[in-house]
Amino acid sequence: MRFSYIKLRGRYLPIIPLKVKGEDEWIIYDAFVDSGAGYSIFQSDVAEDLNLKLEEGKKEYVTIGDGSLIIVYTHRLEIQIGDEEFNAMIGFSRRLGIGFNIIGRKDIFERFKVCFDEKEKVVEFIGL
Repeated sequence: MRFSYIKLRGRYLPIIPLKVKGEDEWIIYDAFVDSGAGYSIFQSDVAEDLNLKLEEGKKEYVTIGDGSLIIVYTHRLEIQIGDEEFNAMIGFSRRLGIGFNIIGRKDIFERFKVCFDEKEKVVEFIGL
């Protein structure tokens, strides 16, 4: 599966559509593919969209880029990248201040070989 980068704030970034299974339907969210992130972390309003009770997830503390800790509540959810459906641990935080959702390594990079091509501005997910 091959995804073109998206231009955001004057820069091309590896942001891809990711589907998350809600109560009755799949909901599509854009998320930044981040090989440096241990977990996938989404904005807390996504949990509300999915009718999840945020605090019922497992509470964890995650270190972000500036070295500070944020509280993340993790939930195991059914997701879809391209045509691949699987369960993955997704965290939600009220303090994710970067302006977009993040796809991290846990449960996703373990399932695919993820290749970034900066020259062509594409990211590719190859099933293992």
